[in-house]
Amino acid sequence: MAIRPAQGAVLQRLQGEPAALELVLYHDVLCSWCYVADARLEYLRDEYGPLVRWRLRPYPLRPENQLPDKKERAVLARHFRRVSREREGAGITADLWTGADPPSSSLPPLVALEAALPQGSEWQRALLKAMRRAAFIEGINVARRDVQLELAAQVGLDLTRFVERLDDSHLEPEVTDSVEEAEALGIKGVPALVIGGEWLMQGCRDLTEYRQVIDKYLRERVAPAQMRMMH
Repeated sequence: MAIRPAQGAVLQRLQGEPAALELVLYHDVLCSWCYVADARLEYLRDEYGPLVRWRLRPYPLRPENQLPDKKERAVLARHFRRVSREREGAGITADLWTGADPPSSSLPPLVALEAALPQGSEWQRALLKAMRRAAFIEGINVARRDVQLELAAQVGLDLTRFVERLDDSHLEPEVTDSVEEAEALGIKGVPALVIGGEWLMQGCRDLTEYRQVIDKYLRERVAPAQMRMMH
């Protein structure tokens, strides 16, 4: 993909350097607007390439293990239908919330993602995509362990390592503790993108806005520092 002019000068100065910027997306697997935000940021992963390092951090919106009542399910289904009208939401249905097996919590899918991370961030992303496709398009309850294991096998994860980490008693508390970590950064909901540990973009933004803010950070914070290191 061609480099845009606004970014080109920065890339020329940083060619061959390790990732100059870390972007951290706090998210929930079952959050409808996280689905859209992550899909938009996917374009930028290709554009920025090795210049940027991407990380996912969990932020469970429904940590309690309690089935949503009829009213809550209707609200959640309405969110899914709203997102299905976005360009990135093509194919999304509300079946996850209108069907017979809605998830009682959004915590288990996030725990599963963290269990996949030791095998590499790309494997984690592959599992995230598989879980989101199953939940948002096929209406499958990805909070179920059997579903998680099936999807992990489908994307090629080492199941022995995955299950060992999934069964680690420390993993779920680590995921829930990440909410305090996020709130210390000023995050009150997701999606939330932290840029360079300094700038925060809360809520789902347009692709153009994400790109403009990241470029601005690269110009103002990353490039000057790299130039100073060269002297």
